[in-house]
Amino acid sequence: MGTLEFAAAMSHAPGIAAFTQAAPAAQRQAFFDAAAALRSAVSAAHLDAMVVIAPDHFSNFFIGNMPACCVSLNARYSGPVEDWLGVEKMDVPGAPELAQAIMRHAYSRGIEPAGAAQTELEHSVVVPLGLLAPAFDIPVVWVMMNCQVPPLMSLPRCHELGQAIRSAIDASGMRVGVLGSGGLSHAPGAAEADRLDETFDREFLSLLDRGATAEILAMPPARLDAAGFGAWEVRLWVAAMGAAHDRRPRTLAYEPIEAWDTGCAVAIFDGAGR
Repeated sequence: MGTLEFAAAMSHAPGIAAFTQAAPAAQRQAFFDAAAALRSAVSAAHLDAMVVIAPDHFSNFFIGNMPACCVSLNARYSGPVEDWLGVEKMDVPGAPELAQAIMRHAYSRGIEPAGAAQTELEHSVVVPLGLLAPAFDIPVVWVMMNCQVPPLMSLPRCHELGQAIRSAIDASGMRVGVLGSGGLSHAPGAAEADRLDETFDREFLSLLDRGATAEILAMPPARLDAAGFGAWEVRLWVAAMGAAHDRRPRTLAYEPIEAWDTGCAVAIFDGAGR
């Protein structure tokens, strides 16, 4: 049997790496302190692989070819694709056997992700991994979820995908971590990019901390829209919730960091597995 040894969700704002110092010191420190707590948990978990559930910002997929979700089957990844991110190019090991198992378990549940063996990493994966596993030596499975081009997967469907990921982990014989990477409120490039929806962010995190899964899954799309199209990325958090369904979610930090154009949050899912 495999085990879920680590589960968390966090924001991946590119400004975390590209213009770190633009954020106010107190907000920056609160976010990085929470990320450090996750890094310690990852180190203690001695992971064989990390499943990173994250969107693609038109780095590998475009409007003319955007799957609802896609499991990366890479044996190795290169990245980041964004030169402006300020992160040196690197190679990161993949975990193709686990990736194939995730596809099989998803198909067995009626979810049919695409598969791609030549994806390149971008900030949605590189930024959080740089904080949690800075040596980039943990084999990665990138599960890409479309959060850019409607129509998008429903929140219940995202949760089901997370459960499929968990069933693959449980059958893997590996020590695996899951990270949901994205959100919260933001609208990058839009006129309202510096106006974050702190009310939405805090409501979402309150529901998360209370374990109010049904209420989260019932959130109307219009509420996500109102928090900025970047808030569509709460789908990554919901998928992580599905994978960590038997764990207690706990928010470690939330800061509405206007300089990074993002409501930045960090959460961990505590507790023993089933």
